[in-house]
Amino acid sequence: MSEAPASEADDAPVGHVVAMLRERLYGAISCLATLVVLTRYTEDDTSGWARMLDVGVTMGGLWAASLLADWVAHLSVHEQTPRGIEWWRMLQASAQILQAALLPLLALGSAAVGLVETDTALWVAKWILVAELGLITLLAVRKTRLPGWQQIVTVLLLIGVGLLVIGIKVLAH
Repeated sequence: MSEAPASEADDAPVGHVVAMLRERLYGAISCLATLVVLTRYTEDDTSGWARMLDVGVTMGGLWAASLLADWVAHLSVHEQTPRGIEWWRMLQASAQILQAALLPLLALGSAAVGLVETDTALWVAKWILVAELGLITLLAVRKTRLPGWQQIVTVLLLIGVGLLVIGIKVLAH
């Protein structure tokens, strides 16, 4: 598989850009929810490696499910398997789920090598994801025609969603 030429990537259809943003937000929220649940079941002796494996398997499963769902949907609508740039764009969009987990995995890696406690790394990873939700939203709304105050409210709402995920999961578990 080779990379798409720059001109094709620059001229990505709106639907592809939407899919990439959707998968990135979905990945960040899913990873955040996973981390909140793992925090509840993390003891003083829980290894950072174990938590990295938990997050990696969860996010890998979500990535595979996203890619499979996209492939089946494409097959159903187009009556053939995706090829070329269509396949590349499907991989690009679904990979956003894995990319959303990268920084949290690095935070957990710091616990795995003994730099911080695993519980601390989990909290750092969660705050990274809340900040990521805000940054993704900021990047998404900055070129819109929304007035500045609506852009700010939109960013704050997505950050609020991240905080809400943490709050609900903490109360539920």
